[in-house]
Amino acid sequence: MKDALAPVVNTSLDMHFGRLAKLAPEPAAYPTLVGAASRLVRHISNNLLNRSTADAIDASVQRYIFDRNAALPVWLVNKGLVACQNNRAKLEHAVMDILESDFNRRRFFDYLSSELLYHCWTWINEDAKKHWEVHFVGNARENKYCINLNDNDYVLKFESNFVVNTRNDHAVRDWYFRSLGTATLLEFASRPVFDFTAKLVEAKYKTPLILKLFRNIFDKAVHGPAIGRFGVLVIGDIPKAFGLEEYRNATLMLEPGAFSRDIGVLELFRNLMGRFDGYCPEGCCEARFRMGVEPPQSFVNRIAAMYWLRKTLDAAKAIQQKKAAPSRGLLVEERTVLENAFKQKSLLYFRLADASEDTAINPCYIKAIRNESMILQSPRGNRLNEAGSGHEVHGYFAITDRKQKSTYCDFRTNVIEVRAVDADYALVELALPAVFALTRRTHKRLPLNPSHLASFELSAPNLSADWNAFSTLEHWPAPFCIIPDGASQCHIRDLSAGGLMLEMHEEAPAYTYFVEGNKDYPLLAFLHLTGQVNLPDLKLGLRLEIKSIRDFPPLHKKYVGFQFTEAGEVRRDKLVRFTTVGKDGIFLINDWIFRNTIGR
Repeated sequence: MKDALAPVVNTSLDMHFGRLAKLAPEPAAYPTLVGAASRLVRHISNNLLNRSTADAIDASVQRYIFDRNAALPVWLVNKGLVACQNNRAKLEHAVMDILESDFNRRRFFDYLSSELLYHCWTWINEDAKKHWEVHFVGNARENKYCINLNDNDYVLKFESNFVVNTRNDHAVRDWYFRSLGTATLLEFASRPVFDFTAKLVEAKYKTPLILKLFRNIFDKAVHGPAIGRFGVLVIGDIPKAFGLEEYRNATLMLEPGAFSRDIGVLELFRNLMGRFDGYCPEGCCEARFRMGVEPPQSFVNRIAAMYWLRKTLDAAKAIQQKKAAPSRGLLVEERTVLENAFKQKSLLYFRLADASEDTAINPCYIKAIRNESMILQSPRGNRLNEAGSGHEVHGYFAITDRKQKSTYCDFRTNVIEVRAVDADYALVELALPAVFALTRRTHKRLPLNPSHLASFELSAPNLSADWNAFSTLEHWPAPFCIIPDGASQCHIRDLSAGGLMLEMHEEAPAYTYFVEGNKDYPLLAFLHLTGQVNLPDLKLGLRLEIKSIRDFPPLHKKYVGFQFTEAGEVRRDKLVRFTTVGKDGIFLINDWIFRNTIGR
């Protein structure tokens, strides 16, 4: 290999074959080593981007990082042994031949670069470590292809704490800091992924339809073309992932001749990496994306589960919409529902359909109802005011009957027009929804007085946990949300036999947990209610799931709605026997509300 990267390859070979030994770094030399490693990474990137220079590079910093077993990646050694038929005398020559392939060459240098950058992180001081991720996010933003991926509906975007929450797992943490600025090919259809996702689906959805749909979709992928079994994880400006099949379909829709529809998995991944390279700006080789190494299986399971869960829910939604396709006569009822909301001056709340990570809601009033549309008055600051024609929105509102029982109406529709009337509000015209999903509340709600709440503790068990063990409170994981708290940053807004609403300020420790990416994980709660002095306290163990997350940025608050799925009374302050919560909710809570006569 006679190019500017030959010294790097030769050093790796010399170390692997014992001609050079590893050197022990001294703490005093860390700043010098960080500089040398950073220069070497930039040199590698520039040459891989065909911005080669004739400048020589000192590759000796590799000797402070790699030992004999790590100087060459495992995959390269294995390929070499296969090529030379396990004749180690010919291994070095076989490795050199393998590195003649552009893809293998890049994969090798990306492995070296990730290790160099990881050791830079281990060598810098603690203050610099705090800014390490910010530095890489800034570099990733310079790569416009990374940013462009965020605009695609098929791309799953994760909150940063989706990774942060698993960093107490040292294997995930070490992988993460090696993987900043990488795109990694992952198998989404492995057996561990299936087992993990099936457990997640079973825990969250009590209907067998969802689990059956997931099994069918997964089985179809396993026995179908390989491209349906793989996905890509990108650790860039924000963590994101997508299936290769969806990426192929979306790319061909925009660029019909970009590649063949029958393209293979590795060829498509090479094409993807080439697109990242093409958007790496001149003079900013730090924005180059590397091929990453596969994360620990536990993390792959979480990423892939989100992918399969989305496909499953999309399929379930399609079935539901097909069954619920309205007849013409149903439009009369829907118009009546809207007219009731108009007469009752109900607030309508909206969310933009493409804002998967934005839980902010947009309150509006109905100003007029036309034959084919409705006109809303939308206050200043609503994101709805920025929507364009055709933009899909999700909305809901509540109306009450003569007995003051609430009916909640959920619907989807599209924006027709937005007109700014003055500085205070805009008029938004929406198409009349084709169908409403109506939910009538059956449980008495209690605006809970803090004096009646002795304790509320919320825990997030690992999905692999044995829920049978939670019949004893001492086996519960440590709570991440405790009420009452000293700062009064979190409290139960209301309570019913079917669930509760949690209100929290943005400074509450649990605030960052409640994002869309965590809605699919069941939680455990201990609820201790007090009442009249002559009545016993109520202590319950609860299994619950998140039903809604409403974000009010101007108030710096979130409102999180929970539904009880299993419950049991706590005995002797340590034992609880869980049973499924039926449609009538938890009798003990209904009874407590009735006896304390403070419900509504």
